[in-house]
Amino acid sequence: MLSPNLSSRISPPGRPVPTSRLSPYTGWNRAEWEGAADELLLAVRPYASPRHGLINLPGHRPSWSGPRSDGLEGYARTWLLAAFRVAGAAGDDPHGFLPRYAEGLMAGTSPSAEEAGPGDADRWPRITETPQALVESASVALGLRLTQPWLWETLDGRTQQQAVDWLLPALGPSPVNNNWWLFGLTVAGFLQDAGIETDRARQTIDRALERIEEWWLGDGWYSDGPNRSFDHYNAWAMHFYPVLHAHLGEDKELLARYGPRLHAHLDAYTRMFGADGAPMPYGRSLSYRFAAAAAPWLGAMTGHTPLTPGATRRLASGTLRYFLDRDADPEAGRGPLAPVGPLAPVAAVTPVAPAVPSRLARRRATGATSTTGATSTTGATDEHGLLTLGWHGPYEPIIQPYSGPASPYWASKGFLGLLMPPGHPVWTAAEEPLPAETADAVTVLDPPAMLIQSTAMDGLVRLHNHGSNHVGEGDDPGYSRYAYSTRTGFTSRGFTSAGFTSAVSTGTDTGRPTGSVSSAAPASSTVPASSALPTGPPASPCDNHFALVIDGEPTPRGPAAPLASGPDWVASVTEPLPGVRIVSATVVHGRAELRAHLVVGADAGTPVCQTGWAIATTSASGAATTTATATGTGATTTATPDEATPQTALAPPAPAGPTASQLPTDLTAQLHPVHGYTGMARQLGAGSTLFGPASRILALDGVTTAPESLFVSLASLTAEPDPAPAAALGSIHVSDPRTIKVTWQDSTATVLHLPQLPHPPEHQQLPQLPQLPQPPEER
Repeated sequence: MLSPNLSSRISPPGRPVPTSRLSPYTGWNRAEWEGAADELLLAVRPYASPRHGLINLPGHRPSWSGPRSDGLEGYARTWLLAAFRVAGAAGDDPHGFLPRYAEGLMAGTSPSAEEAGPGDADRWPRITETPQALVESASVALGLRLTQPWLWETLDGRTQQQAVDWLLPALGPSPVNNNWWLFGLTVAGFLQDAGIETDRARQTIDRALERIEEWWLGDGWYSDGPNRSFDHYNAWAMHFYPVLHAHLGEDKELLARYGPRLHAHLDAYTRMFGADGAPMPYGRSLSYRFAAAAAPWLGAMTGHTPLTPGATRRLASGTLRYFLDRDADPEAGRGPLAPVGPLAPVAAVTPVAPAVPSRLARRRATGATSTTGATSTTGATDEHGLLTLGWHGPYEPIIQPYSGPASPYWASKGFLGLLMPPGHPVWTAAEEPLPAETADAVTVLDPPAMLIQSTAMDGLVRLHNHGSNHVGEGDDPGYSRYAYSTRTGFTSRGFTSAGFTSAVSTGTDTGRPTGSVSSAAPASSTVPASSALPTGPPASPCDNHFALVIDGEPTPRGPAAPLASGPDWVASVTEPLPGVRIVSATVVHGRAELRAHLVVGADAGTPVCQTGWAIATTSASGAATTTATATGTGATTTATPDEATPQTALAPPAPAGPTASQLPTDLTAQLHPVHGYTGMARQLGAGSTLFGPASRILALDGVTTAPESLFVSLASLTAEPDPAPAAALGSIHVSDPRTIKVTWQDSTATVLHLPQLPHPPEHQQLPQLPQLPQPPEER
């Protein structure tokens, strides 16, 4: 039967409260969430196999696990959404989701091809045959656990047994030594609830919790395996599965252990969301998008959260709206796409439309303004209502090899809040502002060696990275950049009219010194055509990167080892070349960023380069209007906003009480040389980002002097109107290569002492960070 801890929270809805009073920031209430869930679920129906065992979504390529595994992924991840939707409504199922998924369970787990369906078109790959099936088993089992009285208990004994037989291999050791251990735990939790193989299930749970304990680093942070991989998996995996399992099973001992850890994590994690609802785009699996809201919902559900109920809903609704409440891509309407069949073509299914269009659909139909204040930006769903592989719209550079057409539906975790009934405070309390909206803040995260910097005026959040590394060889742009923000993306290969370019180089130099790059468009003289963005090889320098330049090529960053931190700074060391180490530190204050790099062991005369934030432009061909105006510190270059770039005006829907202030929409990136660099910043044409098909970046150049060379710059990313030059943000005094004093604009001061390093030859290289072979990871 359903856990009392879940069923006791499900109650009939009470009298509705006006949305304008409860949701002055987002305008969304529970009805919008239910409508969005229904739309996403109904949109995938045409792509189901004959007996609904697989959901084969369209896509230009399968994942590396193959099309049949991708079809299982389509079933499992949308099934999780259906489970949240139905369980949260106390079993009410107006669109008939449960019978379809029950039939799919029966066909998918069938032990024989004949029973699975015509041509074996519904049968799931076995966990022992396809490792990816282990990942999907967790969603299958969690959905069964949540809907136990309405689905599982209605199945005949034979169907139950074949489902159990399919799930049982998940109780074995994980084939990947990272968050995958938690999938077996989740399957075991369902089996334990159902009274099946309880001893073995208990052993699986204990073994999984023992393993992740090895990776617990304190202050709310796990490493995702025996490495320094810190990203959203902390929130939507490492905390999500143990805490939800303990909550559903009413295991007070486990909840007392893991609940406070979730609280500690959320204290920092919830500061990574911009005022426009955007989660921080860093790490991998970014196509899961609003799964980022799962952990905040879970904190509210269990009482282990620093947020009030109103702030929790404001965060979650803002995030869902950020991705879903946008107009469709105007160029996307090119006719229906064919589903990808596992072995044979999948029979066509007539789409079933909701009986009553959701409020989300009605807003789209009437062209209502989105949460960002834009009406022509690309949403996360295509013209068929399917989630795409990307961020706002399809975006190939962030797609991992393990991702298939249905992978984005792990975003279903973001609907966890539906398990809390209409009378729960998260639905009845008035929305309250996010941390990024209340005051400028600096938050240092010691275990991952990261620093969060937010400014209330524009709702911008920046993440400075001095310790998160990806598993595997080579720099991954989702982990290797020194900085990320909620309104910029890391650079990837550029676009041409035919698609992506394939080369990587230092990009195009405008030949003009400049102190800032902006997305605004004041009237002024046009930059010469020579500054047009590259449309083919060569392409794209890295944003927010510091490198030695060897034979014209920048060195990679490599793994970053944390060194030290303070109230407003964090430092790390890397080894881009054998025997050469770079001690790096970031100090922040308001919108200002001081970036310091001490190069140790490089030959005198070695060129170095520091790049800044990537500002998206309109097109890869450089067709956007760009302008330049002279300033006291160089030229200010601006470009018209990209039509596909989200605008961060967050306007409460009318009537919503007092008129809410508008967030500034134009970004300005600044980079100013302070010490060690030669000349002012250059402007480079760069490749695509999550926010547009091309971008511009500022870069500073310098040359090393043996044996140690210090390079210091001031940077800024802001939507402040007409921001003062970066040089005005602070006065900097370098007393020696390791001591930097900053007196900020408001007269407060920071003294940065760069940490000492052991001298060679005893310590020629950095301590080796444990590395795994490139794993299947979590898909």
